[in-house]
Amino acid sequence: MTTVLTPASRPRAALLALASALLLVLTALAVPARAADPAPITGRVVFPAGYTYSAAAPPRVELRVLTGVGTGTESPAYPASFVPVAADGTFTVARDLRVGRNHLLLLHDGQHRLLNGYVTATGSTTMFHTDAAVIAPGTTGLVVTASLATQISGRLQLPSAYTGDPTTLRIQGLVGNQPVRYVSGTVRADGTFVVGGVPSGSDVHLHLTDSRGTLFAGFWNAADGYFVTNRNDATTVKAPASDLTVHVNPTGSISGRIEATDYSGYEASLTLMAVTGADGKVRATREWSRDDGTFQLDGLDTGRSYALVVASGGGLVGTGVMAADGSVLAANDDLSGVWSRTRLMRPGTTGVVLRPTLLPAIRGRVVAPDGFTIDPMENGALRVYRYDRNPTTGVWTKNAAAETVYEDGTFGLGAMWLPSATDFALWLEPFHATNPRNAPFAAGFWTGNTTPLSTDVRDAKLATVSTTRDVLFPLAVQNVTLPEVTGAPQIGATLQATRGAWNPASATTSVQWLRDGTAIAGATSSSYSVTSADGGATITARVTATGGTGWLATSVTSAPVTIVKPISNTTRVSISGTVGYGKTVWAKRGEWAPAPVSTSVQWLRDGVAISGATGSSYKVSKSDVGKKLSVRVVATGADGSQARSTSVQTKVPRVTPTLTVSAPSVKAGTAVKVTVKVDSGGLVSQPLGTVAVTLGSKTTTVTLTAARAGSVTVTMPAQVKGSYKVTARFAPTSTSTTYLNGATSSALTVKVT
Repeated sequence: MTTVLTPASRPRAALLALASALLLVLTALAVPARAADPAPITGRVVFPAGYTYSAAAPPRVELRVLTGVGTGTESPAYPASFVPVAADGTFTVARDLRVGRNHLLLLHDGQHRLLNGYVTATGSTTMFHTDAAVIAPGTTGLVVTASLATQISGRLQLPSAYTGDPTTLRIQGLVGNQPVRYVSGTVRADGTFVVGGVPSGSDVHLHLTDSRGTLFAGFWNAADGYFVTNRNDATTVKAPASDLTVHVNPTGSISGRIEATDYSGYEASLTLMAVTGADGKVRATREWSRDDGTFQLDGLDTGRSYALVVASGGGLVGTGVMAADGSVLAANDDLSGVWSRTRLMRPGTTGVVLRPTLLPAIRGRVVAPDGFTIDPMENGALRVYRYDRNPTTGVWTKNAAAETVYEDGTFGLGAMWLPSATDFALWLEPFHATNPRNAPFAAGFWTGNTTPLSTDVRDAKLATVSTTRDVLFPLAVQNVTLPEVTGAPQIGATLQATRGAWNPASATTSVQWLRDGTAIAGATSSSYSVTSADGGATITARVTATGGTGWLATSVTSAPVTIVKPISNTTRVSISGTVGYGKTVWAKRGEWAPAPVSTSVQWLRDGVAISGATGSSYKVSKSDVGKKLSVRVVATGADGSQARSTSVQTKVPRVTPTLTVSAPSVKAGTAVKVTVKVDSGGLVSQPLGTVAVTLGSKTTTVTLTAARAGSVTVTMPAQVKGSYKVTARFAPTSTSTTYLNGATSSALTVKVT
């Protein structure tokens, strides 16, 4: 029974009340009236024999405010304040007192030697608040008789790599169950610790806390020396106890990934837990698997080995413990039947591959456009309805319940919820009227993973129960920007087709060119060379986009372009005039249809354009001799199209030079000097070759060099009296044959007297 101590319970209460009233009157003369602060609680602690006061670690009185205004049997609130106890044992609690509330006082000892307990009605201390006295503000003259208690002490064996300050670690003792009490403790810089004081024979749980989170802390299990997170899994230490060695290990993690092609964390939750025993009760940190399929279990004891327990919801994924091969062994809380086949791992293990067991179900996925986020919580969210066919009547009935389509597009119907001996069809409902955002999706029955939806249930493909995700509501690839044809719309030009923009952006495209809507054989590249067959026709490019699994191919056609009929030559271009060195010839420009708006001329030598020779007439030059001369005319139509026509090539002949012979009359017995001149009409000023002069029956041959400039005098042998015929022949060298032919002079009569 809790006793309530009030100000009237103490001899000085009346004097204090009188003094307080006088103070209130004086204060009211200076300031407006306000509610008085609660009077302090004062008292004295009587230290037991054998206890030495320490100013460095003095006792403290803790004020706790009751949660209600009752007798104190209800749980007290957390500490309101602490006040030190002086060396003479006196203390004053003046802060955090509440008007109209009752309070408890709790004695702590910085040396952990005094009994850590609540003040009772008799002034003693007790472990639990249910035996404490309720103390009202203004209570004075409290006498608290402290008593010595026992301690639990030892050393924390910290990891060699630990770099923290051991004094920041918090160690406490936990005594009792209902109610329960935490008693304080201290960790020193050398790792030694003390927890106290508690009554002798108390069963105490040791609880260690590391604010940095680098140590695996919790409740110390005295039976095996490990820390555990649940007090019920730890044994106690009986007080007093000393020289305990408590090993503390660093924390670590186990990480890996979930390898299950058809698993979705949205439709079936998956919780991972690390356990240290076959009973599955000694648990460490647990964490949900992440959206990307990876997981990491943090805060594990690096000194222990763990098995990975898989817990699932939704009836789509099996539960149990991970085996050595990553599969899940079915099990309940008691893992003893499969423990020998589990994979035990130390923290620090990475790359763990978990392969959860998928239970029989109808699983599927709805394909969504790039950038589209499925929100299962929005009004008019995507739903999949199940239609059941009565095996007797064959009538299809829509099931009232709809399956949610989750953020990743998945949905699932566990086999346990499906009626037996029934055929199932699936209907995708995008609720267009309610949710315009779902416009990309069609409403209809699933007809297969590669075929469009249908509104006729007779087209539906039956959905079957399996352990794979074998239903896929496909989506047509969406055209974002139409393809476009660019380039000159004329024969001989090259057209280019852009492929447009698509969703998904990863879609691959193919092109087919069309002439008046009909596919042009072989025209499947992004460019197309316009042929004469296209004149006057419309050309378009049809682009087909394929998005891969779950996407239906889509084809769109560009806007048409009309190919104009180009200008053409009807009468070939020709050359008029004599084609010879030094002659002037003219280009006859031929005839064209339609009539050209302009024509241009280019004279050609052996098919190569002659620089600057673009006029209607052309004077044949030395460079043309021995070559083939032609003329090309390019005509431009009113539509910008062009056509060309080239004349027949005519060879420019070499020039046959003129040879003139002269010789004076001579006396018999005198040599005859014959002069020969080679004239090419200005083509070659220094013809090269040989000149053979024949006088009667005598012939003399000389070389015509450049220095002789086409004239040479040949001395012929002396002749007897008479008349003689003189002739000359010219034979050009290989150099001169480019331009000159050989030639023979007319006969000249020379008289010898």
